[in-house]
Amino acid sequence: MNRFQGNLNKEYGKELIKFSYNGKNLSVRATEHSLQRFKDHNLDVDAALGSIIALGKERLYKFSNDSVDVAVIDKENHISVIITFESEGNEVQIRIRTIIPRSHIFVKAGTRVFELKDYEGGF
Repeated sequence: MNRFQGNLNKEYGKELIKFSYNGKNLSVRATEHSLQRFKDHNLDVDAALGSIIALGKERLYKFSNDSVDVAVIDKENHISVIITFESEGNEVQIRIRTIIPRSHIFVKAGTRVFELKDYEGGF
């Protein structure tokens, strides 16, 4: 079920990167407030973007269809990125909810967790 169908705010936050895959237009976005907090806490937004892209095309496509929350754990960069996939039609927003400066985290029930360290493929 897509909880955002008909309600997607296409002007949400600041667009950080945009790309297309398999007929979908994906953009990674964060609010100005979040970006300032990341900067204040010396959290690397570019590393977070790299962690999101490292999910790969197939996972990004699957998660965008499911409109889910995902925790991307990047042990190499010692960060965890919590993102939400929100979509309407062919438009998909990947919203950075937070960046956590450690790779050992607890997440709320229902959040998909994906660890990048020593990843060898598969779901």
